[in-house]
Amino acid sequence: MLHLACYLAAAGLNLLWLLLGDTLHLAHQLAVPLVTVAVAGTGVLLRLRALPRQARRGYLRGAVWALFFYYLALLLVLLFLGGLFHMDRGWGGTVNLEPFHTIRSYIRYYRNTGSYVSILNLLGNVVIMVPLGMLLPILFRRMRHFWTFLPLAALVSVGVEYVQWRTATGAADVDDSILNFLGAFLGYFFVRACQMGYAAWKKGENIDHCW
Repeated sequence: MLHLACYLAAAGLNLLWLLLGDTLHLAHQLAVPLVTVAVAGTGVLLRLRALPRQARRGYLRGAVWALFFYYLALLLVLLFLGGLFHMDRGWGGTVNLEPFHTIRSYIRYYRNTGSYVSILNLLGNVVIMVPLGMLLPILFRRMRHFWTFLPLAALVSVGVEYVQWRTATGAADVDDSILNFLGAFLGYFFVRACQMGYAAWKKGENIDHCW
């Protein structure tokens, strides 16, 4: 029953977050997804310990699917609904099609003011897509191929900016697409390196057993 308590605690935390909205401090809001994953992940580990070995793989895959849908919900709130995270929206559907213009502006702002807000904005656009690059190769075997994942990551990165522009829920910026794509690629690279390393280790272990 402890795993159910963890799941309920994670769900209650997010419900409280939605109810309080941007009245919460930014640091507290950023902590909510991290705490949610940690608490729910603890529940998954507790449940896996109680399950027979043959049932663990299916349960773990279901947990990863739940994490994927939670991530998509966070993207929806963060990118389109506004309000949370104290974000100022570029209402009116403005567009920047000059590559690296916004990135250079943020860097110049940091050099002139010493404020880390611009750097955090740049890093935020990278980090937000890292989970996508990590989860897709885990859930979908076809996404493990480099030539399959990259076009999809590019399509998602550009599509998000297009939808923000068309719905006037933000400014469409080619630099955001570049940073989003970079984040997705970094997540993909990390997971694929782990997967290939694990496969090589298993192969070496099997060869040792043969000897």
